[in-house]
Amino acid sequence: MAEPKKLYEEIGEKAYKLRIPFPEIPEYISGNLKYPFFDWQKNAFENLLTYESIKEIENPKEPTHLMFNMATGTGKTLVMASCILHYYKKGYRKFIFFVNQKNIIYKTENNFIDSNHNKYLFADKIVIDDETINIKKVETFSKSNEGIEIKLTTIQQLYNDIHIQKENQVLLDDLIKKDVVMLADEAHHLNTDTKKEQGELDLHTELKDNASDSEVQRKGWEHTVIELLLNKKGNKEDNTNVLLEFTATIPEIQKVIDKYADKTIYKFGLKEFLSAGYTKEINLLSSTLEKRERILQALLFSWYRHKIALKNNIPNWKPVILFRSKTIEESKADYEEFLIMIKNLQVSDFNFLNEIEGKFLQGRSSYEQGKSRVLDLINFINNEGVNKTEIVTFIKDNFAERNCIITNSKDKKAKSIKRGGEKLTEDQDRLLNNLEDKDNHIRAIFTVNRLTEGWDVLNLFDIVRLYSGRDEGKDSKGNRKAGSATVSEIQLIGRGVRYYPFKYKDSIKNKRKFDEDLGNEMRVLEELYYHSDSDHRYIDELKRELKKKGLIDDGRIVKKFNIKKDFAESPFYKNVKIWKNEQIENPDRQQKTLDYLMNKLELKLNLETFGINEQEIDFDQENSDKERLEYNDVNKKTITVAIKEFEKHIFEKAVNIKSIKQSSLLRFESLQKEIDVESMEDFRTKFIGDFKIQLVTVKSSFDEITNKEKLDALLKALDLIFTELKQHINPHRGTEFKAYSLANFFSEEVQKNVKEDEHSQRLADELKYEDWYVVDEFYGTSEEKELIEFIKNTINNLKEKYKEVYLLRNEEQYKIYDFGTGQGFQPDFILFLRDKENLYYQVFIEPKGENLLQKDEWKNNFLKEITARYSTNNLLKIEGKDYNLIGLPLFNEKQNGDFKEQYNKLHQQ
Repeated sequence: MAEPKKLYEEIGEKAYKLRIPFPEIPEYISGNLKYPFFDWQKNAFENLLTYESIKEIENPKEPTHLMFNMATGTGKTLVMASCILHYYKKGYRKFIFFVNQKNIIYKTENNFIDSNHNKYLFADKIVIDDETINIKKVETFSKSNEGIEIKLTTIQQLYNDIHIQKENQVLLDDLIKKDVVMLADEAHHLNTDTKKEQGELDLHTELKDNASDSEVQRKGWEHTVIELLLNKKGNKEDNTNVLLEFTATIPEIQKVIDKYADKTIYKFGLKEFLSAGYTKEINLLSSTLEKRERILQALLFSWYRHKIALKNNIPNWKPVILFRSKTIEESKADYEEFLIMIKNLQVSDFNFLNEIEGKFLQGRSSYEQGKSRVLDLINFINNEGVNKTEIVTFIKDNFAERNCIITNSKDKKAKSIKRGGEKLTEDQDRLLNNLEDKDNHIRAIFTVNRLTEGWDVLNLFDIVRLYSGRDEGKDSKGNRKAGSATVSEIQLIGRGVRYYPFKYKDSIKNKRKFDEDLGNEMRVLEELYYHSDSDHRYIDELKRELKKKGLIDDGRIVKKFNIKKDFAESPFYKNVKIWKNEQIENPDRQQKTLDYLMNKLELKLNLETFGINEQEIDFDQENSDKERLEYNDVNKKTITVAIKEFEKHIFEKAVNIKSIKQSSLLRFESLQKEIDVESMEDFRTKFIGDFKIQLVTVKSSFDEITNKEKLDALLKALDLIFTELKQHINPHRGTEFKAYSLANFFSEEVQKNVKEDEHSQRLADELKYEDWYVVDEFYGTSEEKELIEFIKNTINNLKEKYKEVYLLRNEEQYKIYDFGTGQGFQPDFILFLRDKENLYYQVFIEPKGENLLQKDEWKNNFLKEITARYSTNNLLKIEGKDYNLIGLPLFNEKQNGDFKEQYNKLHQQ
């Protein structure tokens, strides 16, 4: 039987049939969030807007029940924040956030309520419809219709509030009278009725905070939320309550899958999240090391990451290690043993490194590179001349007892989530949910199961399994089924893959930077290591479950690329020059550009001319606009006002209008890159707010000026500022080209994480025997493969004209820079030619997918400029040789007319 279609698979077609336009993110959303959406968050919210538009037509008076199925780390809470703003705009004022764990309540309060916290998700001031909106945390809802009231609670407490009447608590009858938006986090717990046949419900006894799942189920939690709250005791008419569920995992039970088919508004799984590049990569370090050595190995990697970050000028790098034990008692013992080991640590404890190479399992898959990473660490110690005493001192200081935490506190105030579970105090919970904060000193965590859900962590880099064995079982059909311990380990790994952002050159801060350069020493800063013993049955079970969850991909392998030995030993390789340029500081760039423009620019705008531009003026008509203009000129005055004095919503509308184009400097990502803004509110108040606009008008005060005139004035002012800014903002430019030895760039081995495919492998096998292709391996995108096929079919034409023909694949080893902007470009292929008159050619070739042709048009222009500067009558000369540099048009299989024309000239002229 086919799976039912999900809601997100159907709403696009339904919206099209109903002639509903594609939604735009409203200003009251983008302007009131601290951070811009990632693409997947934007898509999720657009789906919600589309659904709401459909609902307004089809069933506007029924409750709304939706599910956002989004992987851990994808920013579900920011989507929740946008939903709060959206439903406020629709008239809702009462919100309930509930979850199964108290520790998640604490961090959600930081997200929604505490505006001083670094994880607060709203703008400093929330303004909707010209009104400042306050968000207030409440226990009971008031009768007021002002601002947003939100109750943050656990499922247990909300259950008790409804079923066990107490003074000052939210009562069911009171809730039924209100329109309420409910936000359910970790919502896979909200399916107890659906999973099993429900017996008689016990609705009148209290649920404790540490109630077991079975007790929550027996007391009818799902019944409480769906039937009593969402459906107002079965009253579905004129009921506009909203329940929005958020979870990374919808239980794989058919009843649950069916339940959510028509409710899942968006799905963005872990597999999609990992492939988007916004997570760490997982590396399984399986070895025959003893437990103590496994711990020391993880400590060494912590030191190594710290040193690599320091070496590359990345501040405040604090990698955290999690040590997982099988039971609470074992965790306590492991913790005590660890503290003793740290206290007595000495250089000789690392002697096991001398014989470590043979103790690791390593495969071709990209997630099984433990051995190579350990060798990288050892080589770093040797090459940098590190004294092991330095390592011992670092570990003793960073992993002293004050910097370690065990999720089974002896403190009397500590509480457990489940009966008999691990205990933490509120302060410890806060430490664990803010590990990346500069002031947070925690470097090691000892735990069993406490952190598998609701844990926000970015700087977890090592998980160490301190026990052996497995608890795999069989399902009802006799298939292998992962044991509960392995499931918990998978959940921890899912928490740990969240990326720890850092700035590096011109790369995106919160995205992986070295997928195409696995040999780069900084790759260790974007990998999560899982240390375990080498029990092959356990490793098989672990890998099977990781693949099932999309955390690893068996199809991805590590490929190594080297220059072919014959070519490396040839006179051509040794004697030919490769030409490239460098990126330098732009000497024409003004320092503190905005400050410079503030003093230089005169923003004098005649308000009345804005209106005239929109209509035809008849200067011959009696009592015409001509007389009005002459009168106005006499009575005009100048009102000077700072940009930050314009109403916030008008400013945001102006920015949104100006940022529609992909290339606009007013897009948040461009502003963040060029002038280092932290938020749009930061941009409005701190960066551009003090620019003065002189408004020439007949109005007597700024308050008399209409919103339309203010918007027009801001649009014109932004045009003037950013037109001028573009001339000064490029921080770099590209120099003229100079000659270098080929070995400067193409001598070291390159390692890449690639997806195996038959076409690439077939080409790799063929190219090994072609003397014109000088790299010993090949892997490529669809366009790169088509380019190789094209060159294979035309290579003889080149060989007839040229004495030597060599195609070199550039695996991100060689970079050139746009002359005007200094933007970097790594052409995928370089074709070297030597003709019969000993004229050398260096030809740049860049395949490009159809979807990227417009975005990368600047590369096409740059390639044309290279040809114009360094070919025909402008040859480059060095050591008695002439060089002709040619940039071919971008290659695309479907749009290759320009490319073919220029390529054919190479052998036809």
